[in-house]
Amino acid sequence: MIRAVVFDLGGVLASGEGVTTEPARLLGVPEDAFAAFYWAGRPAYDAGASDAEYWGPILTGLGKPAAVETIQQLAKLDADLWLCLDPAPRRLLADLRQAGVTLAVLSNAPFNLDVGLVDADFADEVDHWFVSASMGVGKPDRVAFARVVEVLELEPRQVAFFDDTQVNIEGAERAGLMAHRWVSASEARDWLAFLGVLPE
Repeated sequence: MIRAVVFDLGGVLASGEGVTTEPARLLGVPEDAFAAFYWAGRPAYDAGASDAEYWGPILTGLGKPAAVETIQQLAKLDADLWLCLDPAPRRLLADLRQAGVTLAVLSNAPFNLDVGLVDADFADEVDHWFVSASMGVGKPDRVAFARVVEVLELEPRQVAFFDDTQVNIEGAERAGLMAHRWVSASEARDWLAFLGVLPE
């Protein structure tokens, strides 16, 4: 029996709309140039690199001064954009909460997002947040999933997990979780109904 549902954040609960367009506009640079630097350094940022270690080289690479104020502004903007939940997943969270299911988010994300959760308008709609930078380990590492299961005090097969990346789905399955690749909120709802978590 599924007693907890765990979601990825980016690409699942939040689309991340504007994460490259808005900072590029702020800096006055082409979006494709900004995006190349943004995604290239992201794994290290999600693993715990500081704001300066991540945003500094991006600014330098784009020919911009790596001023502390600019770095802070970019870090906050980035967190705000990633912490904007899409309406359909948000309704799914509400229905799962009404069904009495424990809810959690497991995200490969930097410290700035973890800090931003304090002010997020949906922070109290989820019971547990697991952020890779703060945990010191990220998906698809088995340890990340083991940490979630340990905190939830459940058996792995009692946890359903959604992610939009296949390698993370495979990692969750290796850890014993019931994992499903995210396509849409409606398709996720169908799978949860199949598992008996939500009504048909």
